[in-house]
Amino acid sequence: MTYRSSEDFAQETSAFRRYVYGMVRRFAITLTDNARWQLLGQRGGVGGDELLSDVEAFTGIGFYARPPSSGGKPEAIAVAVGGTRTTVVIAARDEAMRQAIAGSIAAGETAVFNPQVILLCKANGTVEIRAGGGAAAPLATLADLQALTNFVQQMTLPISGATAGPPAPGSVPTPAGTTVLNAE
Repeated sequence: MTYRSSEDFAQETSAFRRYVYGMVRRFAITLTDNARWQLLGQRGGVGGDELLSDVEAFTGIGFYARPPSSGGKPEAIAVAVGGTRTTVVIAARDEAMRQAIAGSIAAGETAVFNPQVILLCKANGTVEIRAGGGAAAPLATLADLQALTNFVQQMTLPISGATAGPPAPGSVPTPAGTTVLNAE
């Protein structure tokens, strides 16, 4: 056991130390109507609630997510290096949503998700995109569809004992594909 002197205690509870501790704090996300958010937290050392408006979400290049406006309990880690006027969100999560998804993710896998959809990069190198409770199925490739089209166009069908030639060009429908997913 180490002994702390009154000088140690005074330094640990000094205004400067409390100021530094208050720079990185946890907040509840209360509003995200635009690119700037509103956060609610407790004042460090002073007590009471603190409402910060117009806080920038500093989420990283190429990725941005807004928590849902209802349901869940989104929270953020915010840093205020120059006081509350320069507060930025550096991390955000909705723990209830994360827990609902985390059980279906194996070691070495990564997921991007919202309440309706999950994009799962699997450890075996495959990628799944599915509804939250859905099951992924293999998708046909363009080569698969072209082979099927070629097969159908070269078919001959017996008609009352006679043989018909292949369907007329342009009469076999060409698959339009999905408008939801593009893949290799």
